[in-house]
Amino acid sequence: MKVINTVVVGACGKMGKEVIRGFSQCEDIRIVGAVDVSGVGCDIGDLIQARPTGIQVSGNLGELLDRLEKPVVVVDFTNREAARENVQVALKKGAAVVLGTTGLSQMDLEVFDSLAKKNGVGMLIAPNFSFGAVLMMKMAREISRYLNQAEIIEFHNEKKLDSPSGTAIATARGMRENIVANGSVNGVKEDGSRGADYNGIRIHSVRLKSLVAHQEVLFSGCGELLTIRHDSFSRESFIPGILMAVRKIDGWQGLKIGLESIMD
Repeated sequence: MKVINTVVVGACGKMGKEVIRGFSQCEDIRIVGAVDVSGVGCDIGDLIQARPTGIQVSGNLGELLDRLEKPVVVVDFTNREAARENVQVALKKGAAVVLGTTGLSQMDLEVFDSLAKKNGVGMLIAPNFSFGAVLMMKMAREISRYLNQAEIIEFHNEKKLDSPSGTAIATARGMRENIVANGSVNGVKEDGSRGADYNGIRIHSVRLKSLVAHQEVLFSGCGELLTIRHDSFSRESFIPGILMAVRKIDGWQGLKIGLESIMD
């Protein structure tokens, strides 16, 4: 059995802890390092209220990777600013990267793709690692061929920094070829109480405590309304998709975007 060595970046955050918990239950995944700006020196077992593992949280990704035997897959769930730096460090050190951080620019993605190819490793960035959410986006793209007026309502925890969410933007991006645009320009524009306008598709963001990740897409036709909805009730829902990415990441060089790019 092939064992994949992984480093979890953002280990002390909610998603980082869930990744550690999920990876710890897999025989073919070995966590060999963890990184965070807080909790340096803590055993990752303590982070998830489990037995000590001997793997302590480091404060420097580059120094950690220098000590580790390759190949290594770096799994990053931090924020835009931290991820921008972490990804470049990891790729330059010859580590593959699975990234769950959203809000990065097109220029960032081009830099990541170039570095990954230059160093002969793969990288995947996805706005959502839930299989259900990816299938929702796929269905929304198909439905928009027939019902070409739609709005998106997305619900996340109050501490989520970006809005609209990466999932909502990815959903709208997949639908926009089939939606009749109403004079909007490329990108996201805010317009008072009507939410953001993404190429003719309105996106409404809700931020409330107790929420995890939820999205509705409403489609209007002649005398009818079709609604599809996906709910992630816990961060555990993202682990199967992350595991798929980690297990497949050695199958290409350069950047792939979206979990759907490897699901088929």
